[in-house]
Amino acid sequence: MKKNMLKKPRKILCYIDLSKNSPKLVRYANELAKLIDAELFVLHTVTDIKGAAGFYVPHINMDKLEEEVIQAARDKVYGICHQAVGDTVDSVHRIVKRGGPIESIEEVIKDREIELLILPHDGDKGILSWFRGDYVESFMKNAAIPFLVMPME
Repeated sequence: MKKNMLKKPRKILCYIDLSKNSPKLVRYANELAKLIDAELFVLHTVTDIKGAAGFYVPHINMDKLEEEVIQAARDKVYGICHQAVGDTVDSVHRIVKRGGPIESIEEVIKDREIELLILPHDGDKGILSWFRGDYVESFMKNAAIPFLVMPME
């Protein structure tokens, strides 16, 4: 009798929201990646300020502001990863993207050929505050890969 073999993920994507629980999530994802000998990527998204504003603000250089926000997010993601797992997650594996979480996650999954997604859940706070209703239904119905939702305290 032939058994169905579960395909071991080779690439894992861990989405973090920069909350106080993000280091715990990165640590968990790193341990899982080591356990199954997978490559770990860590993703954070930054809101598209110009797109969110929807209008021109003449006194502010929006491009410069967005670059500063993205650089600050990169620094924060580095700090979280370093705190959680030292230098295990290098700059190639730390990703900061501009845009919405769902679109960015889907783009990284496709571009990096991710095979497992790990998301945090902080109850009414954190990443899953947007991951509800139409979003969650759409995401779950169209999920191209397995994903884990990790409860955080």
